[in-house]
Amino acid sequence: MAERPLLLRLQPQDLQCAVCCGLYAPPCTLPCGHTFCRGCIEQHWAENGRCNCPLCQKSFRERPELNKNTELAGLLEALQSQEGRAHERCAACSGPGALRLCLPCGAPLCGDHLGLHQDPTGRGRHLLVDVITTPWPCRQHEGGLEYFCATHSAPVCAECAPQHEECGPVHLLELYRGRRENINKKISHLEKSITSKEAEISSQKEAYREIQILVFDIKDTLTRDFREMRDYLEQQERAAFWRMKQEQDSAQRETTRLVQKLMDELDAMKRRKAELEELLEHDWISMLKDVCSEETFTSSSSSSSVYQSPYTFDENRVVDTTDAVTKIKKSLLSHALLEDSPCPPKKVLEDSLVLSPGSSQPCEQEINSSLPVKPPSQLLQWATVVSFDPDSVNCRLSVSPDLKTVTVAYKNCSYPKKERRFTSSQALCSQGFSTGSMYWEVSTADSDAWGIGVAASEIEKHHQLGDNDLSWCVKWHKGHLSAWHKNEEVRSLLPRPSMVGVLLNCTEKFVSFYSLSPELLIHTYNLHFQTQLFPAVWLFGLKKGSSLTIRDIRTDA
Repeated sequence: MAERPLLLRLQPQDLQCAVCCGLYAPPCTLPCGHTFCRGCIEQHWAENGRCNCPLCQKSFRERPELNKNTELAGLLEALQSQEGRAHERCAACSGPGALRLCLPCGAPLCGDHLGLHQDPTGRGRHLLVDVITTPWPCRQHEGGLEYFCATHSAPVCAECAPQHEECGPVHLLELYRGRRENINKKISHLEKSITSKEAEISSQKEAYREIQILVFDIKDTLTRDFREMRDYLEQQERAAFWRMKQEQDSAQRETTRLVQKLMDELDAMKRRKAELEELLEHDWISMLKDVCSEETFTSSSSSSSVYQSPYTFDENRVVDTTDAVTKIKKSLLSHALLEDSPCPPKKVLEDSLVLSPGSSQPCEQEINSSLPVKPPSQLLQWATVVSFDPDSVNCRLSVSPDLKTVTVAYKNCSYPKKERRFTSSQALCSQGFSTGSMYWEVSTADSDAWGIGVAASEIEKHHQLGDNDLSWCVKWHKGHLSAWHKNEEVRSLLPRPSMVGVLLNCTEKFVSFYSLSPELLIHTYNLHFQTQLFPAVWLFGLKKGSSLTIRDIRTDA
């Protein structure tokens, strides 16, 4: 019984070069038995400087003769002929199933035949482009992609090319390769320009950051100097008015004493007058006997009429005070250093120093407030003890026994229902403030996304910190630092702080946020509120174990 022939189905990947991953062109077999493209193996030997097999690494003392493997070449030609015929008969390639177009071959390709025209070597044997969706006159002609007519903006075949002689048709493939090379050169040039511009932008931002740090330092110095001058002037003002008050009080005391003495004498004289009238009216005999008393009264009355107060008002002390204040005023007004620079109104200055959220300025943050602020190292005088309120902590957060740390829990905590308990991962502190100045610090080292700020007592449990007019905060989120109020963002160029300081001044109505690594002002907000403000925090992302901790400044200082 004759044996049935063994049928093998040859695939393109069976005839692929291990170096370029394309079909052998042409196949050459080394003494070790492995086959490669002639060009691929020659390039491999040239790059490595020695003759060896890329697969088994066997080295050859002499360069092997690269002869064409005729059997593999025959199989390759048969496969390509078979696949070509199958490709020509493919309805998907010639119909709507075509995905790409090979320009050198002039053939549309479906998903099944797309692999036949892959060219990983980059030698230009195949060039895949998007399929032309609009019809053109030579679409069904053989070699319909051989020429290109720029006048009609359409490919033409060799037979129709003479009809476009006046248009000057050119070889489509050569034109495409030339234009592609020019575009690649432009892209390369643009990439270099983009890299240069990005480096320039980065340099400008870094230069601005240095300027910003310098301005912050100078501003702190100016703020301190002007505050000391204001304190000095306030002290002089209090001293001047205190001196006036002393003179006024002294004059008032002496005048009151003198007036009281005179009124006592007046009452005595009135009583004596009444006695004399009574004596004259009803007892004229006794009147004749009371001669000595009359003489005594007359002498005492005459002596009181010439009484003078020993106190006199010292006008010189008042005039000296006025002269001293005038000299201080002339000394201040005599400095004309800043007169060349116009001084805008206070409101205009504050608005111009705050970078609005919709601003198109090239830098992300400007100096943001003209309010007097101090560096964090000088704020410890207002250090305040604050702790988290268990009745406001969201169920996704756990609070430490000392009420200083909130942490994203591994499962929701079973807290009792409270009106103040937030619906998102936020927490308020128990302490609320409406007067005076307070300062506290929060460690952010154990959290990658957070918000730190203050909130008014009217804030609702579903409100997000910084997204309304009842809260002010700074946030670190998605790799940048920013300040938030009324859902409006003011970005900062400062790096991520590991410690945030908060100064709340209820007297001058502002809140300032500081980065303590390094010590720089992040942002300052003017406040308009009538009720208490509470420290508040927000943990984003809910990464398990993330936490924020209120630093005990008095213990750690």
